Amino acid sequence: MFYLGFNWLDPVVGPGNSAEDARRAKLLRQAIAIAMDWEEFSQIFTNGRAVPAHGPVPPGLFGFEEGEAGYNTQVYNIVDGKPVRKPVEDALALLKQAGYENGMDPKTKQPLTLALDTTGGGPGDKARFDWYRKQFAKLNIQLDIRATDWNRFQEKIRKGNAQIFFLGWNADYPDPENFLFLLYGPNSRAKTAGENASNYSNAQYDAMFERMKTMPNTEERAQIISQMTDLVQDDVPWLFAFVPQQYGLIHEWYGNVKPNDLARNSIKYKTIDTAKRDESRKEWNKPEWWPIPVLLIALVFFVWPAWAAWKRREQAMGIREDLAATLASSTGGKR
Repeated sequence: MFYLGFNWLDPVVGPGNSAEDARRAKLLRQAIAIAMDWEEFSQIFTNGRAVPAHGPVPPGLFGFEEGEAGYNTQVYNIVDGKPVRKPVEDALALLKQAGYENGMDPKTKQPLTLALDTTGGGPGDKARFDWYRKQFAKLNIQLDIRATDWNRFQEKIRKGNAQIFFLGWNADYPDPENFLFLLYGPNSRAKTAGENASNYSNAQYDAMFERMKTMPNTEERAQIISQMTDLVQDDVPWLFAFVPQQYGLIHEWYGNVKPNDLARNSIKYKTIDTAKRDESRKEWNKPEWWPIPVLLIALVFFVWPAWAAWKRREQAMGIREDLAATLASSTGGKR
């Protein structure tokens, strides 16, 4: 899955050093979460081959909640059982509560400016960066794109110097722990060189993670994961962006095949029904005889005029040679 992360150590988007700072930053993150239209992003940049993410556990893993129970109600309203992104007016109201009325920074009296640290900068990235700016502009927030090379970007993440960043995660093993540990406080990238790139820290979340991580897949574990998901949906350390989808066209005789980003060594599990494959080959490769007479007729049609012209030329040359021979004999070979 992919996400837009907020650096918990940043004084603007992070919780800061006081309860008021934490309240202000949380409202700001919640407003941005509503404004970022990942459905539109999917249509533009993934050709519709992605689904919006509602939490840290992607579909297909234990702990993912189907239907209304799993929708992110911080970002979506539920209409007829379907998630509908909240209007921008709701986001602007949250900004006002945070002290950034209409996106204005009360300290500078100018539109609030936030920084997105990223890599890239080629022709293909410009459209994506412009899209990011467009989303933040809905809130009258200016987005400064700080594009660097990959090594410099990683250094910023390691030192906790990035403000907002876009990252993704491909599971090492199919268990929700492998995603939920990305927000576990002791895994902070800046503090312990762990995989928590946001440096998110919440004692309640950490305690639930420690209980959940080694539990079997029971109803109790599912309830804990649901509570953890609710907590991070409210805290918004990430903007849950999207989960990519894969499609495959597979012959019916080819078995144990499912497109996915997790299994890299699946060739040993593949099966081939050779009898069905041979039957399919015979069905697909039935000889078509009708082109042969058509080609012969076409050949005759195109060759006959050429042959007739050649024959006429040969006859004409034969007549000329006969006349020349007759003339030569009548004159005794003299001219």
